[in-house]
Amino acid sequence: MNEKLRLFLGYVLFGGIAALVDLGGLYILTEFAGINYLISAVFSYIGGMITNYSLNKVFNFKNKSKKIAKQFGLFTLVALIGLGLNQLILWILVELAGIWYIWAKIISISLIMVWNFFGHKKLTFGLIK
Repeated sequence: MNEKLRLFLGYVLFGGIAALVDLGGLYILTEFAGINYLISAVFSYIGGMITNYSLNKVFNFKNKSKKIAKQFGLFTLVALIGLGLNQLILWILVELAGIWYIWAKIISISLIMVWNFFGHKKLTFGLIK
């Protein structure tokens, strides 16, 4: 299998696991804790981000760098841009288009996945070896 395709498919798999952490956290915080969906989305995104970093570092990119702080800093930078996009997409879809916040989150995840893959491949796991 082509290495680029393998990386992308691995990223989709581990991103899917991280997305479930993100979606589950969003639903639990919003529905059961009564927190506004946009605030819940920040915390759930962070949970998904940490899951995504851990799984991709070890299993997908097989990155053995010991420069964890620097690498996680780059990962966080890419993810924070994704978080900003996430919040914007959620707000537009929920407040302006009237879509349920969970459907809006699924759409947002689908769009941001592409940004995150290339950002993490080139910056997070490409610069720090």
